[in-house]
Amino acid sequence: MQRIRLEELKPGMVVAKPIYDQEGRVLLNRGVVLRDSLIDRLRQIGCPAVYIDVPLAEGIVLPDMLKEETRAKSISQLRKAFDDVQTGQSLDLDAIKDTVINIIDEVLANARILVNLTDIRTYDSYTFGHCVNVCVLSILTGHKLQLNELEMRDLAVGAILHDIGKVKVPKEVLQKPGPLTEEEFELVKKHTTHGFDILRHNNDLSILIAHIAYQHHERLQGQGYPRGLKDSKIHKYAQIVAVADSFDAMTSERVYRGAIPPVKAVATLREMSGDFFAPEVVEALVSTIAIYPIGSWVRLTSGHIGVVVDVNNKHPNLPVVRLVFNPRGEKIGTLTEVDLITVNDLFIESVFLPEEMEALGLFNGQAWPGTEG
Repeated sequence: MQRIRLEELKPGMVVAKPIYDQEGRVLLNRGVVLRDSLIDRLRQIGCPAVYIDVPLAEGIVLPDMLKEETRAKSISQLRKAFDDVQTGQSLDLDAIKDTVINIIDEVLANARILVNLTDIRTYDSYTFGHCVNVCVLSILTGHKLQLNELEMRDLAVGAILHDIGKVKVPKEVLQKPGPLTEEEFELVKKHTTHGFDILRHNNDLSILIAHIAYQHHERLQGQGYPRGLKDSKIHKYAQIVAVADSFDAMTSERVYRGAIPPVKAVATLREMSGDFFAPEVVEALVSTIAIYPIGSWVRLTSGHIGVVVDVNNKHPNLPVVRLVFNPRGEKIGTLTEVDLITVNDLFIESVFLPEEMEALGLFNGQAWPGTEG
């Protein structure tokens, strides 16, 4: 199974994970063989990537912190919440809280598993999928920071609703397939204030939840918006959601750019730690992340190229790798798996970006030129 960018899809490829629309309905199910017409349809709806079966990565299952049904239902409920606000109706808080409780239960049941978020989003479902992922990451971070049950619920509700203010931002700006103008960015920045106004007038919600929407773009040394708050003036929950929001944004596919590999996103967060983000929050989140997720194609310091098939929770930088190509670029006749914990002086040197992988012949089942060895 491999995540393939839209422009690299070819007829005959087999879908390995379902793709959902903004209502949480399945657009393409696993096992569907792609045709030109289906690829065109994916392009029309703004689907940036698809998980496909790759011959040299057979048998690899990408775990997710949430069941597919839970993710689909959460996206559907979130879509309804956004629609309700947009049409002037009241939020169905009972439904939102039930959704959040289900997410908390599933996430904490899988808390020992390093995060491997594998959802694919279309234009219209991006915000909803992003909010669900930010909720998952915030729960895991809060768990690491030893929040109690009531604190966790407020954090999770605030996380899943952190972008509710975007209902007040023009859709054409939110879905623009490219960089925003200065004027457009000013419109987007107002979603924090809009979100605060939407949530603070609801007596059934803690005011802290409204402050998560208000403050999740504030930064530790005052570089953020809307108020340029610093340090302890930014609520702890908002600091958690800020880091989760940034990580998911970096590692998500967009039509105008590819996803950043988790290992690079983690490095970026650590570079920003202390100036933009609270160090203890960054390290709490990072400790939950599979920096080399299952399905990642990597080059080892030995020169071998392989695919990550399992992660080691206590040593996320030393996963189990299936060796596929030898240092000369030749396909290995008998594929072997190496647990990097057990081998001295063997490490991951680099990660292949999706656009680099066609050179490996992975999309059509062909290996690099050369004899098998």
